[in-house]
Amino acid sequence: LVEVDEQGLFNELARYPCCTTNASGSLPGDPLNLVLIGNADDLFTAFVRRGWHATEATYAGSVRKTVASYLFGERYIYSPISPLYALGRPQDIAFQKARGTIHQRNHLRLWLTPLRHRGKSVWLGQVSRDIGVKFTTKSKIGVTHMIDPDVDEACNAFVQDLLFSQGLVKIGYVKGGPLATDFDPARNLTDDPYFSDGLRAAMLLDKTDRPVREVQFFDWEHAPPHAKTRPLDLMVPAP
Repeated sequence: LVEVDEQGLFNELARYPCCTTNASGSLPGDPLNLVLIGNADDLFTAFVRRGWHATEATYAGSVRKTVASYLFGERYIYSPISPLYALGRPQDIAFQKARGTIHQRNHLRLWLTPLRHRGKSVWLGQVSRDIGVKFTTKSKIGVTHMIDPDVDEACNAFVQDLLFSQGLVKIGYVKGGPLATDFDPARNLTDDPYFSDGLRAAMLLDKTDRPVREVQFFDWEHAPPHAKTRPLDLMVPAP
């Protein structure tokens, strides 16, 4: 474990890989666009408050339920997430927030890093939004979710969601990977296109209640205006 101050955290996070990979590390997958700073009780408290669920493991029964949900348009709040690799291993834990049907959900994968900041664990993450289910030969189970190509919007939506958990203490942005535009998108392991400004959002969490107006900022990178993304606005309107 390596304890780092704020500048050291920025430097270390910028060195982490841009993207997830396949098991062998030979092909890039979805971008690693998120960092969460918090111990398990900090994270789980915020997730429970905002309706996020841990996903099931991938096994025959969960695959059948996923396919049934796909065919009949039902919700499946514990639907499994396929393994992606970072730091030499598949995700340590995965969460999802179900929406109307199995076709639509927000999901995230987290990898525990050796870094610690303010005595809290540092997690490298990937968050995206599903917009459908497709059959594919690139998945071992023959079916996978398609992601919304605007991964920055999905990341901002996750930040805004955690704002209302009252557990968000501080937020900032750090360089995470190359720029990918909607005119020249990158692609993940199942050939879904995506575009991004190349920044990853870093959030410090605590289980102590904190109103939105008290959220602070890391003085790091500044997210540029994004024509395809909702701006992150922390301003609280006057009563």
